[in-house]
Amino acid sequence: MEEDLRKTIIMVAVCGFCSALLMLARLAMRKVRRQGFNLSDYLTMVALACLASRTAFTTVVVLWGNNNLTAADRASKLFTAVEIYQREVGSKLTLVNRITYNTYIWIQKAVVLLLYRRMLDGLPQPHHIMNFYWAFLAVTYVVVQSVTFVECHPFYLYWQVVPPPGKCQQALVQLIVFVTLNIVTDILLIILPMPWLIRMKISLKRRLSLVGLFSIGFLLIAVAIARLPIYGNGTSQVNRNTWGSVEEFAAAFVANVPTLFALRHQPATVDNTSFHNNRHSEMAGFRNISEEGITVTHCIELRRDTIGNSKDPEGLEVVCVEQV
Repeated sequence: MEEDLRKTIIMVAVCGFCSALLMLARLAMRKVRRQGFNLSDYLTMVALACLASRTAFTTVVVLWGNNNLTAADRASKLFTAVEIYQREVGSKLTLVNRITYNTYIWIQKAVVLLLYRRMLDGLPQPHHIMNFYWAFLAVTYVVVQSVTFVECHPFYLYWQVVPPPGKCQQALVQLIVFVTLNIVTDILLIILPMPWLIRMKISLKRRLSLVGLFSIGFLLIAVAIARLPIYGNGTSQVNRNTWGSVEEFAAAFVANVPTLFALRHQPATVDNTSFHNNRHSEMAGFRNISEEGITVTHCIELRRDTIGNSKDPEGLEVVCVEQV
């Protein structure tokens, strides 16, 4: 058991460090390229705060434990007053940790959705689709947070150690709802840009590379499926902390790597001349094909030209053209 706890703490620390590194690199590169922060970056800052809180809370929970114990573990333990106090604190932090973690994951989804909004801005259909996506993201966030508090009645059973509080502290319903809505929202985010990517007037190889770039969200779905309670002891605290750490890194990767890669290739100065000669799309896949122009639908083209276009603070240029 001690070995499992040690491995869990290492996993939490490593995944937390790597996730923070990705988000900090994004913010640092924004300053290196002399660009102002936008809404995505400010959300990333909030995600960093959630990540730091989650890492600290999880470390305490792993070291002190909580009231999520199996019947066998309870039968073999005689709790001292200190252990009861520590587990009560750990149980309360577990509850807070779920709120913080849910917020972190949904913020990363919002960052991805903001990227799609900039990419498809100006199209009449995506405008309505985006409204639906934002509403759906908000509703699922509220549902996930609300379910966190509905399983234990009376409420103090969430942190009661002795006598045993029953099975409500396992938060099985919360886990199932979280994983289900997490998968559904990830699938929706993956399929959102696909119709426009498939219709691009570019070579098949480049089209497939862009589809692959926008499909890295399947990594999150795979991790979410692995967290389902049908796999072994899915409700154990060690299991939840371990897979939660993997998922937090995967979410940071999906939300920030495309922007990082694009910022890495953008010029340090931003003016009309650099826009015309060196302007790059935020999406890494657009970077190499922006010289030719990318037709997303019958009226939108992404290109480096600066005449008659609207420029996004992150480097995405949208030009309305006649049907081609």
